[in-house]
Amino acid sequence: MKGIKLFSSPGCHLCELGEEILFRVQNTYKFQIEIVDISTSEELVEKYGIMIPVLLNTENGTHLYWPFNAEEIISLLNI
Repeated sequence: MKGIKLFSSPGCHLCELGEEILFRVQNTYKFQIEIVDISTSEELVEKYGIMIPVLLNTENGTHLYWPFNAEEIISLLNI
């Protein structure tokens, strides 16, 4: 099954907006979502800290950086 990782952090209002868009797309298209809290890893903070929210297609490794919309998420999923 297709999957997306959402790299985010608690209290990040842009991450909350990105998550809302992601869940709306999931209502129409079937894919798994894994939410990754970057604050639990220094490596992830270094990699994504100033760019969150960031989406990752778990099948092909393609990233989508904020700002993004539903159409871009669908494109990221290659649907």
